[in-house]
Amino acid sequence: MGERRNSALERIREIPLEMREDSPYKEVFRPLAFFFLDYFKERENQEAQSLEVAAVEGNTDASVPISSLLKRYQRELQNFLFPGIAKERSPFGDFFSILIFLSFGIVLENEEEAQSRILELYLQLYLYSQSDEALERSRFQDIFYSHFYDYCRDFLEERYEEEEKDPFLYRNNILFFEWMPYYGSSPFFSKDYVESHQRDAAIFLGDRFLSHLYQAYEQEEKLWHKRRGKSRVQILEEQFKKRMDFQPENYCIENAQGLSFHAHQEKLWKSFLEKTKDARIVFEIMRERT
Repeated sequence: MGERRNSALERIREIPLEMREDSPYKEVFRPLAFFFLDYFKERENQEAQSLEVAAVEGNTDASVPISSLLKRYQRELQNFLFPGIAKERSPFGDFFSILIFLSFGIVLENEEEAQSRILELYLQLYLYSQSDEALERSRFQDIFYSHFYDYCRDFLEERYEEEEKDPFLYRNNILFFEWMPYYGSSPFFSKDYVESHQRDAAIFLGDRFLSHLYQAYEQEEKLWHKRRGKSRVQILEEQFKKRMDFQPENYCIENAQGLSFHAHQEKLWKSFLEKTKDARIVFEIMRERT
C-alpha cells in the first residue's frame, strides 16, 4: 500500500511543474499539490525525530506544525474554502471546495490506504479539469459519486476499527453526516465548516448513495453487535459517562457558507438524519442526563 501512495505522490510532484499560467484552475490544483508534498514531508520529519524528541523533551504536540501548515494553505485557497463562495467564483467551485476539504482531511488519516484514496481522487479530478473536453458538472458529480460509492464499506470498516481503539478520537468525517464523531472535537476544523461540507456532499451524492451508505452501516453495525454484544452507541454512552472531562471544541475556520438545499434535497437530508438518529450520540443531551 505504501507503493500505491508513493506512486500517487510522485505524480502529484509533477503537477506544479507542468501547469502553465493559463492552466485551468491552477489556483486550486497547484496549491493542493504543494500541500500534499509539504504534509508528507512534515510527517517524515516527525517520524524521524519522534524518538529523539521523546527522549529529550518528553511528549510534544505534533499537531502544531500540521496546524500551521493547514492555516497557510487555507489562506492560499480561501476563495474556494466554502462551497457558497466558491460556486460564485467558478461554475465548479462547490466541487473544488469539497475536494479541498477532503484533501485537508488527509491530516486525520493514519492508514496508507485512506491517504491513497484521497490522493487518487485529487489526481482524477485534476486530470479531468485539464482535459480538452468541455467540462460538465455531471462529470464532476460522477467522479465524486464513484469515489464515495466504491469505498463506502471501506470507510465504515476503518471507522469502526478506529473507534474500538479510541472512541473519542476525531476523525475525517466528511462522509458520515453527524454520526462519526458525533459532535467530536477537531484540532484543525470547526464544526460549522465540517457540517457545511457534509451537507454539500449530500447534495452531490443524492438519495441513492444515502441508501447505500445506510445499508452498509446496518451491516457493519450487526457485525459490531455480534462481536461486542452491544451496539456502538451503547458502548460509547457507557464510556462517555466515565469521560465527563471530554469537552468538544471547534476552532480554526469559522462562518462556513454552505449551499442552499432545494426543497426535495432538504427532505431527503432530514429523512436520512431521522433514519440514522440511533447511530450517533448528542453529547449535550448526555451531559443533561448526568
